[in-house]
Amino acid sequence: MSISRRTFIARAGLAAAGAALAGAPGLARSSGFAPGVQLWTVKDEAARDLDGTLRALATLGYRRVEAAGWHGRTPAQFRDAVRAAGLECVSAHYSLRDLLEDSESRLAFARDVGVTYVVASSPAPSRPLDPNKSWALANAEAMTLADWRSNAEAMDRIGQRARAMGLVFGYHNHSAEFLDYDGFMPMDEIMRLTEPANVVLELDLGWVAGAGHDPVRMLERYAPRIHLLHVKDLATAERVPGKIVDDERTTPVGEGTIDWRAVFRAAERAPIHSYFVEQEAPFTEPPLEALAKSVAFLRRIAS
Repeated sequence: MSISRRTFIARAGLAAAGAALAGAPGLARSSGFAPGVQLWTVKDEAARDLDGTLRALATLGYRRVEAAGWHGRTPAQFRDAVRAAGLECVSAHYSLRDLLEDSESRLAFARDVGVTYVVASSPAPSRPLDPNKSWALANAEAMTLADWRSNAEAMDRIGQRARAMGLVFGYHNHSAEFLDYDGFMPMDEIMRLTEPANVVLELDLGWVAGAGHDPVRMLERYAPRIHLLHVKDLATAERVPGKIVDDERTTPVGEGTIDWRAVFRAAERAPIHSYFVEQEAPFTEPPLEALAKSVAFLRRIAS
């Protein structure tokens, strides 16, 4: 049995009554598909007041969070802060560089927080990034095809260890994964060189658009491997496949240029466990106000 776009968004964007989606492909695998937020969006607020920021997110209607650092807390302290706010920490980000340096302790920390997923948030280039360029462009230029392949092989090994520890390991993209490197697309190479049991995909839809591609097409292309989504909107309408956009600004969901109705229809065909709204700096308003607009937009298109 499939589910309609309206059902998907209502469940994913609002989790209105916590109703089960028994029989629905993909979403039924989740213990309760609910609106999530990547804490990178509110990293400054969380650094000043983690407990208050988590409570504010719950008040807005978010129910799940994805960690982007632990703010000086122990696993038990972080877990308790999230639970006290009425939230659930489903996933945690580490850079691949950090995981390569010490995967064991970092995986163990996330496991003790109680997450389901540990996600490599960015690749590990063999060359330094150019500080005079945007992070996305500098990262793309620092990586080589050989780097992408060695990164993929390392991710598969880390994924095996994560699985042995009861975790699911994933990879989160930026724009570089959808560019051309000597005739190869890095995301294709990552999928080819990793086992589905070891590495799943967290598809960041904003960064897909930021590489000039249609997020719907990429959802369809990689659907069997996509367990997590970053719901991020892009301000610019520029789309040249394989070229990073000149304007990388993001907006509240629904105020940018991504066709979210089409995205959610396509997402019905992937085994999505959770999604996380994310917005990048610079902000034109306080991040919590932007996050309120995002969830309000999801509510409107579900009605």
